[in-house]
Amino acid sequence: MRPFAAIYSTFLQRGYDQVVHDVAIQGLPVRFAIDRAGLVGADGPTHAGSFDIGYLGQLPGFILMAPSDEAELARMVATAALIDDRPSAFRFSPGRRGGRPPP
Repeated sequence: MRPFAAIYSTFLQRGYDQVVHDVAIQGLPVRFAIDRAGLVGADGPTHAGSFDIGYLGQLPGFILMAPSDEAELARMVATAALIDDRPSAFRFSPGRRGGRPPP
């Protein structure tokens, strides 16, 4: 089995201590699909995922991916499924193709 944890960025932030102790320190291959990454507008400031790059990027061995479009997001999901020796994450926002506003 290849565990994927789908979670809003802001809720992952609230569980940061568990990510550090239960995943990162142990180097477990948990894959985080981080929804609501970045400024998400209508969801309000408490649901903006503005900090996930900062707090996950400092963890040892953690692979963090941020796609520029939908095709790149699909490749990052496939890449995350292949990573078996460390935690990884890919972040995205709703209504956007990877990270850019729709045309």
